[in-house]
Amino acid sequence: MNIYDKLYELTNAIKQSPEFKEYAQAAQVVDANPTHAQMVKDFIAAQVQISTMQMLGQQPDQETIDNFNTLYSTVTAVSSINTLLQAQMRFSKIMDDINKEISNTISLDVSFLKIIPDEADKSNEDKDIDK
Repeated sequence: MNIYDKLYELTNAIKQSPEFKEYAQAAQVVDANPTHAQMVKDFIAAQVQISTMQMLGQQPDQETIDNFNTLYSTVTAVSSINTLLQAQMRFSKIMDDINKEISNTISLDVSFLKIIPDEADKSNEDKDIDK
């Protein structure tokens, strides 16, 4: 068995899935309208901005949240964009499921590579020191 042959089979199966086909079709429709394509780009940029802030432990201010909510309402009111966003969510779910299954199936214990000990390790070290 060649792993790259299996990879090719998987990518072809993904391309043939209804979720991928719907997503690709929806993307073509939006891309054909420059105004709608720009709206999607602006929406994604706003999503990334808020997500980045949250990952850095910062809370977006009320104005940023209000602007995002307004943008969300505007883009989802456009039928073709709403269809694209819904198709994207369905396709992302499949990709997440695939990634989870691969990760769960080939899980490998590499805890010995951990640089920063977790709390359980620290408490064990404290017990060793007390001896």
